[in-house]
Amino acid sequence: MGYGCLGLRAWRFDSFGGADKLYLAEVERPKPASGEVLVRVAYAGVNPVDRSIISGRFQWIRLPHTPGAEFVGTVEDVGDGVGGVEAGERVLVMPNLFCGECYYCSRGEESSCLTNPNIEREPYLLAIHRDGGWAEWVAVPSRNLMRLPDNLDFREASTLPVDGLTAWHLLRRARPQPGELVVVMGASGGVGSFAVQFAKIYGCGVVGVVGGEAQARALLELGADYVVDRSEDIAHFVRSVNGGRGADIVVDPLGSATWKTSFLSLAPMGRYVTCGVLTGTTAELDILRLYSMQAEVIGSTVGSRWEMQRVLELASKNRVKPLIDSTYKFEELKSAFTRLNEHGRSGKVVLEVKG
Repeated sequence: MGYGCLGLRAWRFDSFGGADKLYLAEVERPKPASGEVLVRVAYAGVNPVDRSIISGRFQWIRLPHTPGAEFVGTVEDVGDGVGGVEAGERVLVMPNLFCGECYYCSRGEESSCLTNPNIEREPYLLAIHRDGGWAEWVAVPSRNLMRLPDNLDFREASTLPVDGLTAWHLLRRARPQPGELVVVMGASGGVGSFAVQFAKIYGCGVVGVVGGEAQARALLELGADYVVDRSEDIAHFVRSVNGGRGADIVVDPLGSATWKTSFLSLAPMGRYVTCGVLTGTTAELDILRLYSMQAEVIGSTVGSRWEMQRVLELASKNRVKPLIDSTYKFEELKSAFTRLNEHGRSGKVVLEVKG
């Protein structure tokens, strides 16, 4: 990736910390290298992973840096060697980097690409290893582009590359069957709200764990069969609605704080699937309970291109609807970041970059 002379705005940080480290800078417009495409960003998501990027969890990030793991926009220019993509096309940018050639990429599992230098400790995200989408223009590998359906607007589409794709992939990893009961921790969040809807598409019953009446109403409108407040005895509630058996699947995007409750909520031969560490990275495992219950513990990260295509199809047919909490102008990113961290939020925080 090179740089041209035309200026643009991008949110940057040059030392790790909180939102106070972010500043709006004028930088040179990227020039797409061979195999790359220049995207004019329309909307971007504001995600917990961006908070992790800014806070310094990934110390190897080169500074100054532009976060933004999730974004959509319009193709403006293409580099040498790029075919099948033209200026003016509306696109979604896959959030994970991948080579397209290794063992896992050749099997359609790009999220496990072997070129990830830190595969045991982080997803191979574009916004960690190169500048992300909190900018007016971004150069990205052409293999990361997915065409947007004509009837899907940029604002809703901006919720899909991270949250929508992550939720679909983790449900697929958990192998849901019609009639099973799925419990979703953090159900009112970006990933959780999609997981509720995808579980219903699979024909499952759904219990959404929420943090207040407003979140409960939002989840019931999305199709959850039951909601339970996180302050209650969740495992007891789950058994009370499933004949005393517990949940076939527990979806947990939160981390160590909900690990014990999630595990206690499982039915015999149940599956626990996690995709996040918002509340911590470590937990104590009761191995006796694990094997006595014949339970499964499943890790999951973002998904693949073919899964992203499926999510786009579902969204374009209105079979899944993003739960959007709030939308902020590009200049209001720090306010959007504050909203991301507030309790009581229902759904996604979105940033309008160009519109």
